[in-house]
Formats: sequence, structure tokens, C-alpha cells
Amino acid sequence: MPNHRLLSLIFLLASSNFALAQAYEITGKVTDANQQVLSFVNIMLLEASDSTSVAGTATEDDGTFHFKKIQPGNYILKTSYIGHQYHYQNVEVNSNISLNNITLQQNVQNLEEITLTHQQPRLEKHGGRLVFKVENSTLSSLTTYEILQRTPGVISMNDKISVKNLNTTVYINDKRVYLDDAELKDLLENFSGNNIGSIEVITNPSAKYDAEGGAVLNIVTSKNISIGYKGDINGKWEEAIFPKYNIGTSHYYKNNFLDLYAGYSFSPRKDYKRSDSYINFFDNDLPSDQWETALYKTTRSKAHNINAILDFTLDEKSTLSFTSNLTFNPDKTIDNTVDTDIFSAENTDLGSFDSNSHIDNDNTNLILNATYDRSIGENGSNLSIQTNYVYYKDSQLQMLDTDYFDENNNYQYTNAFDTDAHQKNNIFTGQIDFETPWQESLLEFGAKYSGIQSNSKVVFTGDYTPDYSQNDVFDYDESIWAFYGNLSREWEKWSLEAGLRGEYTDALGNSVTLGDINKQSYFELFPTFSLHHQLAEKHEVGVSYKRAIERPRYQSLNPFRYYLNENNFVAGNPYLQPSIENKISLDYTYNGNYIFELYYQHENNDLSNLTFQQNEEQFMYNAIFNIEESFQYSLDFVHYRPVTKWWFLSTYMSAYFYELSFTAYESNDVLQTQNTFGYFGQLYNSFTISKEKSLAADVYLEYVSRFLNGNYVLKDRFKTNIGLRKKLWDGRASLNVTLNDVFNTFNVPFTSRYLNQDNGYTAKPEKRTFTVGFIYKFGNFRLADNKRSIDLKEEERLKEEAEF
Repeated sequence: MPNHRLLSLIFLLASSNFALAQAYEITGKVTDANQQVLSFVNIMLLEASDSTSVAGTATEDDGTFHFKKIQPGNYILKTSYIGHQYHYQNVEVNSNISLNNITLQQNVQNLEEITLTHQQPRLEKHGGRLVFKVENSTLSSLTTYEILQRTPGVISMNDKISVKNLNTTVYINDKRVYLDDAELKDLLENFSGNNIGSIEVITNPSAKYDAEGGAVLNIVTSKNISIGYKGDINGKWEEAIFPKYNIGTSHYYKNNFLDLYAGYSFSPRKDYKRSDSYINFFDNDLPSDQWETALYKTTRSKAHNINAILDFTLDEKSTLSFTSNLTFNPDKTIDNTVDTDIFSAENTDLGSFDSNSHIDNDNTNLILNATYDRSIGENGSNLSIQTNYVYYKDSQLQMLDTDYFDENNNYQYTNAFDTDAHQKNNIFTGQIDFETPWQESLLEFGAKYSGIQSNSKVVFTGDYTPDYSQNDVFDYDESIWAFYGNLSREWEKWSLEAGLRGEYTDALGNSVTLGDINKQSYFELFPTFSLHHQLAEKHEVGVSYKRAIERPRYQSLNPFRYYLNENNFVAGNPYLQPSIENKISLDYTYNGNYIFELYYQHENNDLSNLTFQQNEEQFMYNAIFNIEESFQYSLDFVHYRPVTKWWFLSTYMSAYFYELSFTAYESNDVLQTQNTFGYFGQLYNSFTISKEKSLAADVYLEYVSRFLNGNYVLKDRFKTNIGLRKKLWDGRASLNVTLNDVFNTFNVPFTSRYLNQDNGYTAKPEKRTFTVGFIYKFGNFRLADNKRSIDLKEEERLKEEAEF
């Protein structure tokens, strides 16, 4: 790893990056009624359309202030100072602006024609991205995970967030999050929606983004605004089958050169899940035994999360940031009770077996980030250097015993074994980006290095060891070298974005005991292209193309097994290869808020979660496999509008045809093809109920018709969420109540029926929940803070948990 890091630094220093944005400056001076200068006055620049924050600063000792890099547009300049009334001023930016003295008056308030509102969520389309603006909206009281679930085009399945059926990567502030699905869910559930400015759904990300992932969800946090201190305490009670709790506090301080944030949360939870499943085995082509299984799973956890941020303003052109995040989840326990009844093909009782499993788990995840940004020259050029380090450690002890009974329910014998598994990962990334204007275009160039070391081991103990299971050590090392260039330009009624990213990967996976070695070295190019044309004032058309890659997660390569019982397990696959995706789309937009997109997506060597039943030895296993291919045709429609001043509506609809082909490994390796037509629809409604806009409600509806998840077929499912939010004490506190999955219709059967495979399950986690949340803010609570999460990318591939 040290050699890798040295090489990475040499590689990064030999690379550069370019970008463009026409930007202007605003300067001014603030005095009181006696023309005495006022220092430390809060100055905020707001969007004129919806009053969202754009930038903030404070006056110097001489009363002057200075905004830099302000994009052309219409804004509101808001000036506030203790003991004085707010001052508002309309500002149209199309050149550098020097404002006359702003005079603050006592006990005088004149808003003229300016209206500031607690806005409802709204959508905007910018090229290949759909921007869902939620800052200071009725959704702000939710968690970030709940906001994502309500974002147009986003679907949540088995706790995995994705843009419909596309491989999706999550970013925060344009920085990739290196967490697996379960850890990402935990992070976002503990990340307050009060800190979210917008969610960007990017279906055709530029070459600046990592090539892994066909779509990007970029979570943009609120901007740093004003000088001062603020803090809050918050709590949440969630009632389902078992209650869950979350308490936390955050503190923020800002002056002219330092932004400081520290936050802590504690989340004691008891989660319950039931799953009913069946397997119909075959003897050659004839039906054989039938197994009917009921699983009862109880998980107890007490997660601690600590987040700290230090942002330093070194000078007018340079900033240095340090961010750390520690997630510590000690003494987590999982208790599984799995009862299986066995019947003959004629439905005669043949006996049963009952398995009890207890798991002790300790998990630690530390993420460190350092970022240096510097503006270069006077033309808007910028240099950014960033490095990340991730330390991940997981220890798990599983104790499993299975009691067997005959057809008369007489005890026969017991098989019991323990597994002691440990995993440790070290991830280092470094990247450099440089952006600059070039003629009338925006150029971006950059480079990135990622180095990963993963070490795992498992030890089986006890008088019984399941077939094909043995002690093992698995080591995985991966290095990825990437560079990119991107060009964007707007002229007359045209807009163009084109880029190319190259990534070289060198990976080695070694199962020491089993002797399985998977060595991969490959270089791939990933072009992106987008061209849009304004046909008329309300009509825009576009075409886009992207090539992407999906690499297997580290845990998917690990051959270790996790057992529900000795006849049903999840296994890793050390022979996995990356998959390549190509997507081309045509889009049409009318009036800015009627959006149609027709696209074709093809994925070769797709990584898919498949489950097979082994009929001869009668067991079932689940793993990630490279399938032959998958593809889909889809027609999507997005519309959003304020129906009235108190009612905002948005809808997302998608009609699609999806097909995949995979090798049926337990059916003589036949190439099996499954396909389906389907529909995915979302409808979000936001209502402002009271005249003073302190009471708001939202209603969210989601429907998914027939859908494929690996070799399983899902039936139609429907979800209704209802929420209420009440502001208290002039906004210093808020109370929100949410009821999710009102009609308990989101848990539906998964079935797999083809050739000699006939099995299925209905997982029933706690989807219908009732939540009450409360937050109290103190200090100058109207400040926006610098709270954010670190971006670590490879960490999302650490592990994945299959659903049963």
C-alpha cells in the first residue's frame, strides 16, 4: 500500500482538470441610521424565485461585504443585524455590482414587493439532471433516507436505493459515498433532512463522476451562510412491532475564517422481520419433497455516530477542510428462529427441523477526509485536491443448532456448529481536479487513485461442519487509476456536454485455504455525450449516451457463508467479473415541467443476485453471479407543478420492458431467459394547511407492477405515506408525525419458477411504522451550517446482505 500511495501522488500531480462558469461579484457597505458603519452584519443572498439560500457572508470592520462567483440571475439581498429590522433588496446580476450604502433602521420594516415564503418542494430540470429542491420545505423534518424515497424516479427495494432499475451510485455534495446498501441506509436515516438543500437525480452523469454506476443520486446539503453559533437537540420515536428510538445533538460555530461542526447521535433499535418461504424439490423432472419455512428474525442494535468538520478559510482564494465520521455499533445481536416442515409430493407429513441461530456482531467504521480548494487567476479557474481514508472492521460470531424431528414429531438428532468471522478493510483514495474556462466552453480534467486492502477469515467449530464449508482466509487487493476530461458549452439554442474517462484496474482475490485465486487487470474507456436543442420557447429535445462499469463488491467476492440454517445459506463468489453498461436516451421537455424520456439500456455480464435450489442434496443457496446479459426499454414521464398556492404536486411514471438471461446452474446449465412488461408510478402531494404556514402535510403514493429482481418475480405492490409537520415557537422547534405504508401493502411475494426450480418467499419487515419526531434549536438557529457527510466510494462495496 505505501508504494501504491507514492505512485498515486505522482500520478495525481501529473494530472490536471478544467471547468467554466461565468460568474460576477457583489460588493457593498452597511451603516446604521446615523451613517456609522456596522461590522459582523449578516448578509444573505437568496433566490428570488423561492427564497432559498445561495451564499452568505458578514461585513468587515469597515462595514463592507463581498460576494464572489455569483451566477447571473435574479436574487434578494437580505441584511440582518441585532436590534435592527431586516433589509431586503432585489438584485439582478448580469455584471459586477457595487451597491450603494445599505442603511439599517430600527423598528422599520419595508418588504416592498418582495415575498419570502416557506416554500413547498419543487423540481427543476437542468440538462441530464432532475433537481428536487427540498430546503425549508415540508419534507425538511424527515430523514434524508425518507426524502430519497419520495424523490421522483427513486425506488427502494430490500433497503437498496436506486433510480428505477439502473445501477445507482450515491454522492453527497458531488463526493461519492463508500458504503454498502445497509450502511448507507443507516447513515441517511440518521442524517436530518433539515440539512438537505436538494436531491439531484442524474441519469447521464458526466465523465467527472466515477465510471461505476449508470445513474447518480447527488445529495446537496445546505450552504454555509452566516457568522455565529447554533445548536439543536432532537429525538425520534418510531413504533412498529417493536419501538425504536433516536436521540442526537449538533453544534455549529462560524466566524470569518473557521467553520466548526460537531454532531452526535445514538440509536437504540429493536427490529423484527418475518419471512414465509417454500421450496418444491424435484426428483429428475418429477415433484419431490415440499419444504415450508417460517423465519422469525429479531435484531437489537445500539449505534453511535460522531461527525466533526473543520473548514478553514486560508485566504481569499484558498480553503482547507477536514472531515471525520465514526460509526460504532457494538454488541449488536441477531436472533433467528427458522422452522421448516417437510411434506411429500402427495402432501404427507415427513417430519420437520427447527434451527436457532444467535449472532453477536461488533462493527466499526471510520472515515477521514481532507480537501484543499484554491481559486486560480481571475477567470474562474479552480484547483481541488482531496484525499480519503476508510477503516472498516467487522467481527461476527454465529452459533447455530438444528433439531430434527420425524413425521410423528419425535426428536431424532441435533446438528450444531459455530462460525467466527472477521473482516478488516483499509481504503485510501486521492484525487485532483482542475477547472477553467476556455473560450466559451467549460473544460474539466482530473485524476483519481483508489487503493483497497481487505482481509477476512472464518473459523468453524463444533462437532458438525456443513458440506463444502471449512476454515479459510480471504485477501483482496485492488488498485484503480482513473483520469477524465469533460467539455460543456452553451451557445444560442444549443447545449453540449461530452467527456471521456479512462480507468485501469488491478485486482487480486486469494482464498488461501480453498486455493481460489482471481486476478484481474484491465483498462476501459467510458465516453459520455449529451446534446440538447431549444426548438422553441417551451420545447426542448435532447439525446445522450453513456458507457459505465459495475465492479463486484468486496463481500460478494468473499467465499465465506452466512447460514440461516444448514440447508439455506448466502455465499460469496470469488470468480466474479465486472459488467459493462451502455445506455442511450432521447428526451423531450415541454414548458420546463413536462418531461418525456425514451431510453434503451443494455448490460453485458450483469452482476445479479440469484438463488438456486439444489434438488439432489436438497439445499438452497444465494450468491451474486455474472449473468449473460440484461436490457430494458423504458418510456418515462415526469411532471411537477404548484396546483394552488397551498398545493404542490409531482408525479413520475415509467412503462418498461425488462429482460435478463442467466445460466441456470442447477438445471444442467441451461441459458434461462425471463422478461416482463411493467409500470412504476409515484405521486407526491405537499399541502400548506395553515395561513401562517406553520402546519404542513404531505401524501406520497407509489405503485410498482410486475418486476424482476434477479431470478425472482415480484407481484404488484403499493405504498401510501402520510406526514404532518407543525412549527412551534416561531420556528425554534418543530414536531412531525409520519405514518408509512398506511395500508400495509408494500410487502409482497417473490417467486422463482422455471425448469426444475420452484421456490419463493414473502419477506415481512416492519414497513408500516408510526413516527413522532421533535427538534429544538437554540442559539442563532436560522444559520445554515456546514454539516455534511464524507464521500468515500469503494466502501459501498464492502459487503451486502441478501434478503430472505
